[in-house]
Amino acid sequence: MKSAISLLSAALLLASSAQGAQHMQKKHARRQGVSATFTPAPTTTTAAVPAPTSKAPGSTIKRGLSFNDASLTKDFTSSQVSFAYDWDSTYQGALPAGVTFFPLLFSAAPEHSDQWEANANAAIAKGSTHLLFINEPDLSSQGNTSPQDAAQQWMQFMQPFAGKATLVSPAITNGAPPMGTGWMDDFLAACDKLGCQVDAIAAHIYDSATNVAYYQSYITDLGTRYNRSVLITEFGASGTVAQQQQFLQTMVPFLDGLESVSHYAWFMTAVDNLVNADASLTPLGQTYVAA
Repeated sequence: MKSAISLLSAALLLASSAQGAQHMQKKHARRQGVSATFTPAPTTTTAAVPAPTSKAPGSTIKRGLSFNDASLTKDFTSSQVSFAYDWDSTYQGALPAGVTFFPLLFSAAPEHSDQWEANANAAIAKGSTHLLFINEPDLSSQGNTSPQDAAQQWMQFMQPFAGKATLVSPAITNGAPPMGTGWMDDFLAACDKLGCQVDAIAAHIYDSATNVAYYQSYITDLGTRYNRSVLITEFGASGTVAQQQQFLQTMVPFLDGLESVSHYAWFMTAVDNLVNADASLTPLGQTYVAA
């Protein structure tokens, strides 16, 4: 897997300059593109979609939604997804009943951090169970923060919420060190010196829809490596829609069955991805909730 990860790291570095126009609209911290080289699938040629299923009563739903526009989440239900987030600490509109919002501090920049304390407290008061921190700090076009600076910022912005919610690490890419796990190792080492309480690990992963074994190995290793629960807050897979559907039919049950993973969200709840323009689910969206 080392060669695959190295190739991805190169792609990530290229993406950081080529996509400088940016992944995020700075004011609202909205996601505009994926972190890695990722080819949207054509909208033709889909596989048969299994009938939608619901979890048995009392079972844990790990599946979630990443979104920019909350109105596009309306056709999902709390029997299919349990949480949603939008790369920001608040959102406009409404989420499906019973779906929990996870606020995220995108970076320590004032346009994000000035309102963080108030927004995080408001989200917790409304039922948020997890607080997310720094989107892809190991990528210059995203959070772009050193491990040492991130640890200092954690103590300022996250540590005050210890015991009030599950505090989730910065969300790393799956680039090769010093990105990815190399960045996370250094962050946790810096945190150990400062006394940070980091309850869970967040990570993103992108590759080919045909490379399921890599996803499974990488995600499994995160839980083993860090001995904490893992949130895969972005994952995507390049290929045709049929290949992506086949990928999800394998990966969703895998993630549901992997004890170390507490939550996961496909990238993303957007038109021509999981949903159509009227917010109805595409064949890929139907597979995501039925797998």
